[in-house]
Amino acid sequence: MKRFADLIGHETVIYSLRRAVAEERVAHAYLFAGPDGVGKATAARALAAALLCREPRDGDACGCCRDCVQLAAGNHPDLHVLVPDGAAIKIDQVREMLRTAMMFPVQGRWQVHLVEDADLMNTQAANALLRTLEEPPAGVVFVLLSTRPYALPPTVISRCQDFFFTSLPVPLAAEVVAGETGMDGEQARLLAALSGGSPGRALEMAGDAQYLQRRGRMLALVRELPRLGAAEACRQAAALAEERGAADAFLELLFIWYRDLLIWRETSAAELLINVDCRSVITEQAALFTRRRLVRLLGEIERTRRLLRSNVNTRLALEVLFLHLAGAA
Repeated sequence: MKRFADLIGHETVIYSLRRAVAEERVAHAYLFAGPDGVGKATAARALAAALLCREPRDGDACGCCRDCVQLAAGNHPDLHVLVPDGAAIKIDQVREMLRTAMMFPVQGRWQVHLVEDADLMNTQAANALLRTLEEPPAGVVFVLLSTRPYALPPTVISRCQDFFFTSLPVPLAAEVVAGETGMDGEQARLLAALSGGSPGRALEMAGDAQYLQRRGRMLALVRELPRLGAAEACRQAAALAEERGAADAFLELLFIWYRDLLIWRETSAAELLINVDCRSVITEQAALFTRRRLVRLLGEIERTRRLLRSNVNTRLALEVLFLHLAGAA
């Protein structure tokens, strides 16, 4: 169980939430919005812990009482989590949540309902929730989590106190990764940088052997690309196209690589690099490109990612891109 005191980053948000709990000014509904993996769900559970704890201290859970032990074990009867059923949150799910919300808390003063991916509520479900948010029951707090708050009805958003969670600075994200995994600081910083400051995503990378293999393959390819002919470039593209679902993640790694080449070429600032473990190769390759070429290649990579999301022929799109990459040096 995470308490507010355990969280890293988002100081302003955490301060506001702790103060609200300590001063008993808790809103009946919150919207926690922001990218995946930056700490929204962790902060929501810390808020739940602070509300459900029977001996809170300065707006934070004590971590020791019976309620905190139950929360840590994942079996507190007054914490309810609603997750999408397939591709949407359906009205029957929301109705069941609201039925529970009309009851008294089992153990203390509060019930807390966390709604994950709240933007996936269908219209009926959102309207059902809206009616309750307009006349909220006492002792109930709803926390809506969303990566796409713009997809929620404005009427729902207007009934919530909203907090936006941004990506963490890389050193802070690396601190989270190192603390959770025990890996050394250099490796944790690399994953934090590759994740764009998203600790949750960095932790997924750390446990994903395929991601690390894919990055190794990307590093091998970018070393070869300046020397590849058209036939070999097309062969590499065809091999990647055969790996269902891998192309977009691979292209993201390529984008980060050429971004680093441009950054190094223009600034020579090692602290701005993402692939911090490849500085010597970046230095060598950056000298092969003009600024104009690198900007063009970044545009081609992003254009190819958009094409792949629109269900074009994956192999042909990758072949065109790899021909650009191979002939650009």
